[in-house]
Amino acid sequence: MNHLQITGRNITIRIFAGILLISIFTIVTYQLPLEFLDTKKLIQQIVRFGFTILIMYFVFQGKNWARVMLTILCTLAIFLGIISLFVLTWPAHIAILLMILIYGMAVYHLNASVSFKAYFKYLQEKS
Repeated sequence: MNHLQITGRNITIRIFAGILLISIFTIVTYQLPLEFLDTKKLIQQIVRFGFTILIMYFVFQGKNWARVMLTILCTLAIFLGIISLFVLTWPAHIAILLMILIYGMAVYHLNASVSFKAYFKYLQEKS
């Protein structure tokens, strides 16, 4: 791997870690204020978190369909986040803005970053 590919891999890992942290934050902030755990919702959130990890794994395997799917899901999350800014109360705005920023970085990185393109090409040649 050359320097550009290593940079693409490292940035991808950081962005994926950010997405996973946002997911964990969402799960915790939903469950924390409740008097009792909403087990049905918690199971749904854990399954969603598992699918997020799975799609990131496939991106790391060099699967183009996974990159496209993750781009679509991140773009949808950005649009829903923008709508949420107008619906939710003030304390949630900071978390939503952070989510929009991280998902926006993911969309840019997966589709326009030169380092990711080099790393993704390396992954596809490797497999």
